[in-house]
Amino acid sequence: MRFQNHPIIKEFNGIKKFFRKNETHISRKRMEDLKKFTEVIGESGDTIAFDIMGSVNFGQAIEYSDMDIVYYIKCDNNSIEDCLTEDCGRFKIYKELLINSLIYEYSSQSYPIQIVDCLNLNQVEHDIKIRNFESLALIKFGFYRSVCRGVNRKVLHFYEQLLEEDEELCNVIESSIAECFLGLIHSNSHSYSFKKYMERLEFNGSKIPSSILEKITTYLNK
Repeated sequence: MRFQNHPIIKEFNGIKKFFRKNETHISRKRMEDLKKFTEVIGESGDTIAFDIMGSVNFGQAIEYSDMDIVYYIKCDNNSIEDCLTEDCGRFKIYKELLINSLIYEYSSQSYPIQIVDCLNLNQVEHDIKIRNFESLALIKFGFYRSVCRGVNRKVLHFYEQLLEEDEELCNVIESSIAECFLGLIHSNSHSYSFKKYMERLEFNGSKIPSSILEKITTYLNK
């Protein structure tokens, strides 16, 4: 997606790429679990996709790591509003199906699922078409798609293309995403995550090159 070319996001993804080259087998297995799940839902005629954050996004998940997930669904009754997860029947169904699938079918080792967000694809499409320059849904969509690890990305590609056709809207959204990213960089949790991933690499016997350490330091000190 075009927002990946923003200097800050490009820097983040460049560092992430190094960690992903040293991906744990647990990270790969969890991605496979989610791919199987989306295939089953697709066979039923419905649409679901995910973006993955956290340790799996960096390829550094270990046995007891949380799985941080952003859901993408089309909410009930063709709603074009925010996905109210407490009231959305479709979200509730897929949440339970996913948890049950991971526990009883796809995974020999269950693991905690953290639902970070749920975006209504009906709303994303609607806000693009009406050119909603203040749409939080579009800011979040652009942010997640730029930095996360997608599952069933072919579903999301339609919305990415639709958004990228509107240059002016993209410019406004990109500016908001950059502001969000700067706030994220300066958070304690973001710094802690990098420290944790570096420790895991070193524990597994991988040496982190000085060039990567320098890039991480420069990135976190922006």
